[in-house]
Amino acid sequence: MRPKSIVMFERLFLASLAMGLFVLALGYEDMMAALANEPTFQKAGVGAGFVIGLLAVVYAVYLLLWYLTARQGVNAAKWIVVVLTVLDALAALRALAGPWDAMLLLSLAARALAVAAVVYLFQPDAVAWLTRAKQGDEAADPATSD
Repeated sequence: MRPKSIVMFERLFLASLAMGLFVLALGYEDMMAALANEPTFQKAGVGAGFVIGLLAVVYAVYLLLWYLTARQGVNAAKWIVVVLTVLDALAALRALAGPWDAMLLLSLAARALAVAAVVYLFQPDAVAWLTRAKQGDEAADPATSD
């Protein structure tokens, strides 16, 4: 059975991904307009198809990391999630200087959910569950559902 902290990580992490998709959907046209005005992207010929494909790959990677961390108990995946979340939170600092609108608040809320999710990965029950393979504890099977 998975520990409560891993279940909370899973819920918060998936909620942050869903909220992030919602924010992307709301701001899609503005994002595409900003990319169209960016000379670097114009020269490279980056269009909507590329952006959608890139976002699909990014979300696929995040879903894979969720699965490996929350369902399979892979400690290395936990650390990748931690690093990506910290980098994303640092990138959000730049957005704080811009105009404060509903999109920014929703984006910050999604990032806050991700940070909260990561905090649960450092709770004692989560740490024990994610490191059980190193300790040789076969009784704590990550494949067991809750």
